[in-house]
Amino acid sequence: MTERTTNILGWLTLVAVLAAIWVLFGEDPTREHGARGEPTFPGLETSINEAVKAKVWTKDGKGHVTLMKGDAGWTLEERGGYPADEAKVLTFLRGLVTSTRREPKTGSESGLVEVGLGPDAPAIEVMGANDKMLAAFKQGKRRAHPDGKSLTYVIRPDEERSWLVTDMAEVSADPAFWIEPQVFDIKESRVAEVTLSGVTLSRGLDATDFSVLTAREDEKPAGAWKLREPAHILTALTATDVRSFEGLEVAPEQTVSLKTYDGLTIMLELYALDDATWARPVAFFDATARDQGEPGILPDAPEDGAAEAEAIKAKVNGWLYKLAETDAKVLLKDRSGFVTQTEVTSSLDQS
Repeated sequence: MTERTTNILGWLTLVAVLAAIWVLFGEDPTREHGARGEPTFPGLETSINEAVKAKVWTKDGKGHVTLMKGDAGWTLEERGGYPADEAKVLTFLRGLVTSTRREPKTGSESGLVEVGLGPDAPAIEVMGANDKMLAAFKQGKRRAHPDGKSLTYVIRPDEERSWLVTDMAEVSADPAFWIEPQVFDIKESRVAEVTLSGVTLSRGLDATDFSVLTAREDEKPAGAWKLREPAHILTALTATDVRSFEGLEVAPEQTVSLKTYDGLTIMLELYALDDATWARPVAFFDATARDQGEPGILPDAPEDGAAEAEAIKAKVNGWLYKLAETDAKVLLKDRSGFVTQTEVTSSLDQS
């Protein structure tokens, strides 16, 4: 092969690579093409407040979610009306309004597949009352930037080609994506004790670290961070999914409880379902707890502990929450996770 032939092949390869990059993330060399800079969804800014339903689904059947707006805010139809993450929904809707067209892109079948807009791409519809269509499109590959900006491929059903547009939020046809992950948030400084696997981890008012209340003479407590870990998880409990508790007939694998100095008790019943650990929270309040135990100032105690417990109960009653695998492993630890066996030397052995 001659040097000239090699150079030609090299240039052809370079051109092919640049063309592929252009298809995915490139700039339109004209920069003045058609509707560049116009809103992705013209007129939506005047009607977005009418939105009461949003649907995201895939034709391959792997996902389907319906977000519904009611008096209490946005909820998930596929999760029995459980509250959706309001911030995530509003970010999604706001992005539709502020999104602008950056570059016209491919309209070919193979090109659409390349940019994530093939037959199985998430299809999205936003509707007002009586299913009035406010916006409909497919969303493909998305490139986010650290500054919060994004570039996303979309195609509307009334157009023959895709566009690279700005400001679109991440979406998913998985209902779990849309739930509020934080189940409840309690100041960790309030925790007096945690009981799990027959082990009670306790600390006094002025203490930071926990001790093993029921440690035997032949047991040595684990490191301080391991003893603090259950309280850290329970006070800021998060979930990766949610399901109704109604109809569940299996017994819990384990029960975990957390008590605060000021009278709040949180109990978690842990269930093994679908190769995951699910928790059923229950909340109680004991007003007499504030007058018991050692004297001192109760850290971060709420003004109305009873109201706090009722608010937690109102949110969690009737629901099971799927725990992250790492959190579940901590809460399911047996006694050996918090104490280790030591050899006890008797006085006879020393004589």
